[in-house]
Amino acid sequence: MHQARWMARAIYALKIALLSAQLKMANEDKAALFDVCLFIVTSYVKPWLQCILAVKAPYQDLCFLKSMKAYEKIDTNVSKAALQKLSHHLWYLSDEMAALSLFDDDVDQQIKRKMVKNFTKDNPSTHGKRYIPSKEELCGSLYDKNIYDFVSVKSKALFTRLQIDDSFLNEEPSLWPNNTSFQDAKKKVSVLRAVNDTAERAVKMMQEFHGLITVEEEQKQFLLRCVQEHRKIYPDCKKQTLKRKFVE
Repeated sequence: MHQARWMARAIYALKIALLSAQLKMANEDKAALFDVCLFIVTSYVKPWLQCILAVKAPYQDLCFLKSMKAYEKIDTNVSKAALQKLSHHLWYLSDEMAALSLFDDDVDQQIKRKMVKNFTKDNPSTHGKRYIPSKEELCGSLYDKNIYDFVSVKSKALFTRLQIDDSFLNEEPSLWPNNTSFQDAKKKVSVLRAVNDTAERAVKMMQEFHGLITVEEEQKQFLLRCVQEHRKIYPDCKKQTLKRKFVE
């Protein structure tokens, strides 16, 4: 149901690689381990750390696809497996979700300018809510695309759905940081979380918690409410936060 512990396995793999000189390992196993570690360090860590941020998801997914295609030069098997898996999880490369990249600081102004231009073009995509690339696209054409290629007249639905004032689109992207409507919109989208990743972590937590303290459903729900309230009072581990008194 979830892969929330995959990064833990990745950390274990890196630790084993660091200690490989002190361990008895077959050459074949050691080579496979180093292949995994190379993938983790060069390609996986950064996307994983940012995967919870919905505002970065569209552009990051596309960049990760391209980096995995380029990874063919290093390891064809890893590249093929990663692309095959990722191609079924491109929820954020849809018309509406692609508009989130307007608020992504990693996307340059030239790309944002082309995104705005495509808002007025009648070029709706042929895919639905989830982008599933064809075999032809996975073989080549997909990697020539940029995030603005996923923007269409449908993309403005994001502004309607989130009740965002899109008047900043009439200005140059270089002026957006000083635009009030853009600032308000960015605050709103910056707190959005990628649903799939957040859900997987919640599922993992519940599976570990289930039956650990109590098997009675009523008591379990009571404990969950206590945890929720506790997190509101202590949202982080800062010293100033931990000094707060718990008030029932």
